[in-house]
Amino acid sequence: MDVKPLNILDWILLHLDHVDPARIPSISQWKIIYKTATLEWSAPIDHAMIGGFLADRVAYAFAAGYESALRHLVPALPQRAIVSFCVTEEQGAHPSSLHSSLWKNPADDSWYLSGRKKFIPLADEAEYLLVAATTGSTTDGRNIIRIAMIARSTPGVQIASMAALPFVPEISHGTVVLDNAKLSGADILPGDGYQDYIKPFRTIEDLHVLAAIGAFTFRIAGRYRWPEYIKEQILCLLASLHSLAGEDPLAAHLHIALGGIFQQFSWLMENTVKFWEMVDSPIRADWERDKPLLKVAEQARIKRLQKAWARYKHPS
Repeated sequence: MDVKPLNILDWILLHLDHVDPARIPSISQWKIIYKTATLEWSAPIDHAMIGGFLADRVAYAFAAGYESALRHLVPALPQRAIVSFCVTEEQGAHPSSLHSSLWKNPADDSWYLSGRKKFIPLADEAEYLLVAATTGSTTDGRNIIRIAMIARSTPGVQIASMAALPFVPEISHGTVVLDNAKLSGADILPGDGYQDYIKPFRTIEDLHVLAAIGAFTFRIAGRYRWPEYIKEQILCLLASLHSLAGEDPLAAHLHIALGGIFQQFSWLMENTVKFWEMVDSPIRADWERDKPLLKVAEQARIKRLQKAWARYKHPS
């Protein structure tokens, strides 16, 4: 159904005292809770907040934010499937570093995909992959990148697990080897793979993951009776993220506003340390372990913010 813009805040407030405090034993169990709770909500940003609010740890909140961000990027994705975005290769994620290849066989009009990817989030759970690959052509000296969607079960697709990260270890990461995996033209997403997908996803992911972790923090604040002024600050942050979700992810003004929201969340982290002492020790220990997630790609965000400010600075 269609959802009014900020009904999600009302939903979060109404559920604040009605969330099951039991620990969720696995990401598979969290996935069932998440999918059931979001059935009647259409906006990915709402899914991110609901999934984060119902999570009992940062890892599951991240999963909600990541999957919601992908639905924002590609609305046509299978709605109830876990999808992973596969960009990074041995030499990085810049277009010049990508060597996975996508080509068409003129004999049968089928497409074929080969290459290797690493650091794939939710690799163990992924049912579909979005894979960035080159077509063998260039424009202005830059590789032409396309994005292909391929099912995990497709012959020629092999996924292997990587060692768990020191934070959010519940989120699996892996590598994928694609060996002449066959797909159809309908599986190739329209548009430029870098400009239309890889580049905007960096900001879309930041926004949706922060929304999910903010909602998770709001759940903690409610369950452990943190002061109302803290809960008000978190709710304000969520409202701001909800508003920004409708903006162009490449727009300079969005990056500036998102920079302010990250500053606001940093303030909340600094000013809630004493309240985390009220939280049950297993949950608090997980939070301390997983906080480094919020620093991932921080330098890239800073560079985008500096570039955004430069857009509005005029010579004196």
